[in-house]
Amino acid sequence: MRFFEQLTSTAAGGVYVIAEGCDNHMGSLDMAIALVDAAQSAGADAIKFQHHLAYEEMLRDAPMSDNFAEPLFDFLERNALALDEHEKLARYCTDRKITYLCTPFSLKAAHEVAHLVPFFKIGSGEFQDHWFIDGLARIGKPVLFSSGMCTWEELQANVAYLHATGLDFAVLNCLSEYPPRYEDMNLRLVEKMVAEFPGVVIGHSDHTPDVHTSIVAVALGARIIEKHLTVSPFVPGPDKSVSITPEVFGRMVQGLRYIRATMGNTKKVQEREEAVRTWAYRSVIATRALPEGHVLTDDDLCTKRPGTGILSIDYKRVIGKKTRRAIDANEPITWGALYE
Repeated sequence: MRFFEQLTSTAAGGVYVIAEGCDNHMGSLDMAIALVDAAQSAGADAIKFQHHLAYEEMLRDAPMSDNFAEPLFDFLERNALALDEHEKLARYCTDRKITYLCTPFSLKAAHEVAHLVPFFKIGSGEFQDHWFIDGLARIGKPVLFSSGMCTWEELQANVAYLHATGLDFAVLNCLSEYPPRYEDMNLRLVEKMVAEFPGVVIGHSDHTPDVHTSIVAVALGARIIEKHLTVSPFVPGPDKSVSITPEVFGRMVQGLRYIRATMGNTKKVQEREEAVRTWAYRSVIATRALPEGHVLTDDDLCTKRPGTGILSIDYKRVIGKKTRRAIDANEPITWGALYE
């Protein structure tokens, strides 16, 4: 069994939940530790941070997204966690019984954290970076890719490329807007990806400030959910607008654990419905006292609970039958009380 199939199959409810701590620690190891505690208490399977070596991943004057209030290079130089801090976080996660994950934003960063993680998580910006992907393939760890900022055709082509590298990989549906417009979400892409890429575990990386889209994504077939976490909406951070609190995260996790179990398509009377059906269904009842030999008409009948006699679905079969004996008013009519 491939890595991500095993990972999701053994996760509670068949859904592996990653709390994205990202850079919401703002360079503070204590805040990063608080994020670990929050993720663990909320029921996440893993918490993920980011390993940035700014000079390895970008030019100093690279443009930035509008969720940063200063040049990204300068922000990362000031707030990125050092490797020894990542090592401390990994040990702390082991103590707290939650998996430590990390996104390396350069090949050098990947080599530096490879010993700390069971698999790499790679962001959408590197999804089609074949030079980077080839380097990851040489490291040999499984890789989880986000797939924002690309067309369907580019997605198809890159999944084919990933197969060709021999990587053990999974792909997250993703929209790289912070936060996204709901009309841009196109969540049924999850369903389309599941159908298009058999054998590849599909998940969803969510940047909305609520939980509904993650729940829908799992209902459509996502087996990994990545969701941004903050310890408080009052704590500053570049991803504050797309992060949810531990309390909300915990409610999301509780819901995600049950969704796959609810997605069957068999219509039958379930075992626990049998007893309910007995009292909730209705039987054919005499509306008045009926003498022996009486030929039943529609006016002689009504239906009432419980469904322990002739069921109401068969009331028309009763009309025109002759009674074998007298039947009291409000008495359930049985086949034994009627002539054929």
